Amino acid sequence: MSAWSSGPFDNDDAVDLMIELEDTPSWDAIRAVFAEVLANPDYVELPQGARAYAAAALLTVAIGKSDVSAQDYHMTLDVMGKPPADLGDLARAALKRISTGDSEIRELYLDSGNYATWTQIVAAIESAL
Repeated sequence: MSAWSSGPFDNDDAVDLMIELEDTPSWDAIRAVFAEVLANPDYVELPQGARAYAAAALLTVAIGKSDVSAQDYHMTLDVMGKPPADLGDLARAALKRISTGDSEIRELYLDSGNYATWTQIVAAIESAL
């Protein structure tokens, strides 16, 4: 059974990312998530878009500027330490790419009836970064 909702941690791809981070906590892994989205000039598939959405939200939690529920991710963040300063710019660029560009996550939210909620959450994450 798969999970899907408007929140950044409310889908299977985000859960997979968080499991990977629990196993190998690293800001380099978050950087790679953003880089994968930004390196694709064409269509961003759902897994990459959902992971970038979650990674950006996680970054806001790490810098203490989040209204997003990060559940039990604080222990992983403690191990990861302070995020590199440049990740905020990468996160904003990745969020812009998935929310305004040609991306499957954007298409799914447009079709779901939850697009307005999703864009509000994306905007709040961008503002927090």
